[in-house]
Amino acid sequence: MSTVALIESTVRARLLRGELAPGARLRQDELASELGVSKIPVREALQRLAASGLLRFETNRGAVVPALTSHDAIENYSLRRAIEPQLLERALPRLTIVDLAEAEFALAATDLSITESNWVFHRSLYRSAEWPRGLAIAEILHTAVAPYVRVYTEELEGAANSDSQHHELLDACRNGELETALDILSEHLDDAQRALVHLLDDR
Repeated sequence: MSTVALIESTVRARLLRGELAPGARLRQDELASELGVSKIPVREALQRLAASGLLRFETNRGAVVPALTSHDAIENYSLRRAIEPQLLERALPRLTIVDLAEAEFALAATDLSITESNWVFHRSLYRSAEWPRGLAIAEILHTAVAPYVRVYTEELEGAANSDSQHHELLDACRNGELETALDILSEHLDDAQRALVHLLDDR
């Protein structure tokens, strides 16, 4: 892995874990010092993340984590609805015991943040689709929605509903019930988007 790719992966992981809050500024010199690299690869890594929509460059501030907006919530969840059902449809007939066990582990894991757990769960159900580009896009989208997931599960108290839907989705996948699984996934995404857009529009 190149230095730029390593830095990009490190920052993306922090975004996914929710360690970088919306509005947080990423200082190139501090990152370079922390990771023991020059500022040149740091700058390129941050530019790559900005190209994916995970960061934004602002005048006199540099790279920052985007603020939460209803516009971005709609875009992110709409894109998830466009790609994740296709991944699930391809993956479900090929799911292995390992895939299902990893998904179940993610729901019970106490050493993962809620946003990490959410991605590990969904990744486990999509990986067998054998669409590496599709899975990479899904990871970017999950990283982008991480702060929205936190608001939905904590501020909007959607954790119980989300957890219930995750378990229902896992059961449908175990039983090979494709249409049921797709319906649950659609409801899962729609519920979160609807609640988040309502909150953010009110703000």
